[in-house]
Amino acid sequence: MINFFSRHFFLNAFKALVFVLMLGFIVQALFLQNNFTQQVTLFRNNMQADKTWLLIAAIVLMPFNWLVETYKWKILFGEKSSRFLPLLNGVLAGITFGFITPARSGEFFGRAMYADQSNRAGAFYLSTIGGLAQTAVTLMAGIYFIGYWKQDSFVSGIAIGVCCIFLLLYFRFDWLQRLLQSVPVLRRKQWIIREEELPGIEQQSIVLLLSLFRYGIYLFQYCLIFRFFGVAENFLSLVVHSGVLLLVQSFSPLMPLLDLSYRGGSAIYVFKDVTNNHFAVVVASLTVWFINLAVPALIGYLVIFRKTNFK
Repeated sequence: MINFFSRHFFLNAFKALVFVLMLGFIVQALFLQNNFTQQVTLFRNNMQADKTWLLIAAIVLMPFNWLVETYKWKILFGEKSSRFLPLLNGVLAGITFGFITPARSGEFFGRAMYADQSNRAGAFYLSTIGGLAQTAVTLMAGIYFIGYWKQDSFVSGIAIGVCCIFLLLYFRFDWLQRLLQSVPVLRRKQWIIREEELPGIEQQSIVLLLSLFRYGIYLFQYCLIFRFFGVAENFLSLVVHSGVLLLVQSFSPLMPLLDLSYRGGSAIYVFKDVTNNHFAVVVASLTVWFINLAVPALIGYLVIFRKTNFK
């Protein structure tokens, strides 16, 4: 029997509401506010230009993105890190699990599958630390781009506050670790990470720089794809709007497999002052999703499929 007052029900209802609202926003932007036929015609005209190299460049950048993430993973493991290839397989498997879980929360399952057995308890925590670094960088860059996109001190203030929280959690993860050690069930089952296994300040600084480099890859991919589909020609404008979009899309409450409506709707909203061709914006947003998530998730599935030992 469904409990309509349970936390689980309200969470799923919220996700369904976000999905429906964003889908309705896309339909309104494509068909009700604008002439859809004119949008498609403009889209086709932009596609006829010789800009194929933009799409190819964005695709080529995809493996570099996940190679950098694997190197981050290796640095976080420190002296106990495995060989690079198993870690890469773990990252790809993590993408697959994250692809079917809300907010990519299942990513650490895939990574733990390819970590050494003695490291699996800490795989979740190290994955969390790496995620904190990436989110902090996205927030810091997003704060800068929001200032150019919209002069809204309230939105900027919220972004700055959230960014400070993520940076604090990242550099002082030992505070949370000590709290977890006090939980009897976690300590008894050894589902904790020891303080000596946490990355030091030097490792954290390197991981943060790698997260910034990875963010740059993402940002450049977005600019290339939106330019390829003729969303805008001004590269500076593309950088600013893509930076804001990355910030907005990093907080999707839906699983990547279902958050296409959120991605499309948020892209239309962010780029509404750049173009009325919402069809091109949606197609560009979905292309970025396909290159950076769908293709690696498929590769990760093949990696998992080949694995014979699932202890």
